[in-house]
Amino acid sequence: MSADRYTSADYLAREFKNVWHRVWNIGGVAYQMPEPGDYLTAEIGIDSVIMVRQETGEVRAFFNSCPHRGTRITEALDGHAQRFTCPYHGWEFDRAGVVTAVPDEEDFAESPCGKARLKEMRCEERFGLIWFNFDDTAVSLEEFLGEQITCELDSHRMQDMTRVLDITAEATCNWKIITDNFNEAYHVKVLHPELIPYIAADYQDCQFDLFPNGHNRGWFPSFMPSKQYGSDTIGEPLKSMAAAWGINSDDYVGRDSWKQLRVDIQSAKRAKGDERGYKHYSYLADYQLTDYVIYNLFPNNVITVGPDGVQLLRPRPHPSDPTQCLFDHWWLVNPIEGQSMTPSPAGGPDLPVEDAMHEHIRYGEKSLGTTADQDLSIAAMQQQGLASAGYQGYWMPNQERRVQAFHERLNDLMTG
Repeated sequence: MSADRYTSADYLAREFKNVWHRVWNIGGVAYQMPEPGDYLTAEIGIDSVIMVRQETGEVRAFFNSCPHRGTRITEALDGHAQRFTCPYHGWEFDRAGVVTAVPDEEDFAESPCGKARLKEMRCEERFGLIWFNFDDTAVSLEEFLGEQITCELDSHRMQDMTRVLDITAEATCNWKIITDNFNEAYHVKVLHPELIPYIAADYQDCQFDLFPNGHNRGWFPSFMPSKQYGSDTIGEPLKSMAAAWGINSDDYVGRDSWKQLRVDIQSAKRAKGDERGYKHYSYLADYQLTDYVIYNLFPNNVITVGPDGVQLLRPRPHPSDPTQCLFDHWWLVNPIEGQSMTPSPAGGPDLPVEDAMHEHIRYGEKSLGTTADQDLSIAAMQQQGLASAGYQGYWMPNQERRVQAFHERLNDLMTG
């Protein structure tokens, strides 16, 4: 892994064409655009995309660039439009992207009305999310993700969830540094000590899987603290989590017994979940009732699923500076009857169970959650080290093979 892929503006520019224009990207949450004419916008580097709900119910996506002279049609994050109007010369477009009216139509040698249109791209709605792909020849989203990942993400029924956290932070590192970070758990015991009493982070207790098209999965059992945990009895927060399901964790002493605790928690949730309002448990496999699984969807979508919510942790490239990126943190939860608040991911304050307003900040202005803050703090330090004349390349253990696989897939696309 040469440093230029993290530091070179030329490499970044080539990434837009060779990578970002050939993969499926997440554009937004589908429930935010329920009616015809509702739209969302999204940005990937230098490109802006408009996604519009049609009269048929489908969503279509277009480049946010007027066919007259290239001006962006809208700067809004979302909205509703009977028609779109270019703010520069007043060209009008219908929801299908077709030009319907222009000033001084008689002055054109050939009228653009009914002929000119916004450039369209592939678009799909899946898992309660809107996806787009610049590549007209790309395979379907399901084929891109593969049957197993598609099936597992379907089981979490994100289309029934509410996004209660929606933050974008400007970060001082290349987007791939954050992607690399989420492609391995080797750093957890050093950078995230608060997770040691919570999940098994040792590579011997976890499962790492590589899939086609550059995707991978990390599977982390819960109710089994990491080996660095210095006690034979379960502590917080797992103790209270077990008690909430009628199980006394003090009855399980030592690591050998914690495997049974994990199974017993799964059984209790299966037996009591429906009557307590956790209707979504009926769609989950037993391991999904306790464990945390991280799906790294190439190139940059990190979807972390747990029993009661889904995180999207996503770095996006800066339009021109390889040493900067945008980092999105979403938290989606299953609404539970009688619960108006829900725990925030990674140690933040409880959040109201309602659609969150989007926040755009610079890293450090506001917490992204304890774990995310820690990840981004080290990312800036790594960016500096990669630019150093002392950088010698990577020297990685087998448990970091997902980082290796990511860069091999990146090489495939960058070299054609």
